[in-house]
Amino acid sequence: MRITLMQIEAFYWTARLGGVHAASRHLHLTQPAISSRIREMESLLSVKLFDRSKQRMVITADGLIALQHAELALNNSVKLEQFAAKQKHNRRLRLGADECSAMVGLTAVIAEFKAHFPEIILEITIDVGAVLNQKLNDHELDLALLTNPTTKDEVTDIFLGWMTFQWVAAAHLDIESDAFLPEHAYAHPIVTHSAPSTLYSVVERWLKEGGNVSAAFHSSNSLAFIAKMIASGYAIGILPVPLIRDMLAVDLLKILPCTPPIESAKFCLCYVTERPDVQLDELVALTRATLLRQNFLVN
Repeated sequence: MRITLMQIEAFYWTARLGGVHAASRHLHLTQPAISSRIREMESLLSVKLFDRSKQRMVITADGLIALQHAELALNNSVKLEQFAAKQKHNRRLRLGADECSAMVGLTAVIAEFKAHFPEIILEITIDVGAVLNQKLNDHELDLALLTNPTTKDEVTDIFLGWMTFQWVAAAHLDIESDAFLPEHAYAHPIVTHSAPSTLYSVVERWLKEGGNVSAAFHSSNSLAFIAKMIASGYAIGILPVPLIRDMLAVDLLKILPCTPPIESAKFCLCYVTERPDVQLDELVALTRATLLRQNFLVN
């Protein structure tokens, strides 16, 4: 058995305050409890801490030496408690998000985080899904908002909703928009994310389902630039629906209803499973509710 902090406290305050009665009042314990802890400590140390032969307990020479060590131990325990309190009120959370969620729903999510977890300090990383996946797997992020995650076993993926996609083109471009087929795509340059990425995979899968059609590809890791390039008429592409709503509303883009339909993708909140100090259930619920309220996801 080892000496406990409770035994050290009982001994320290009995020595400092001059008796068991005063120590019991200070520590809000019974006198028998104080006496028992001191006897346990003496037994473990094989040292007599107090001389009880007189009416009043008198600390021994060995007890004076033990008192110095007890004071150091209690001071260190206080410093440790202060450190823990500081950590609790200054928790760092490394949050990653892909560009679509960053442009459409992330600021609202951050506002909810700040309102419900004011003690958390957020560090934001915006990047493509492949990079965020790798950072999560390498524990360089604590959690991330991702489409179709490919994370390792030590990362937990929580499904939030479905991300929908559409083929789009510039509103002024003369393209048949009633039934856009893979063979129609062959006639136009296509702009998408660089491989490997969720967006690239969505485009590639759709073209292959229609007969392994090849097409001229432009690549960019910026969704904003991709959308601008499409709106200018230089290319066509598949984009997440939440990203293009405003551009559709002002007739910068038009949807090309396609056959086969584009599969929706799973949108998840992914986190490193070993993080026990974040209220994950509440955090997940807040994120899901916020993104649904922003019409970012489909249930």
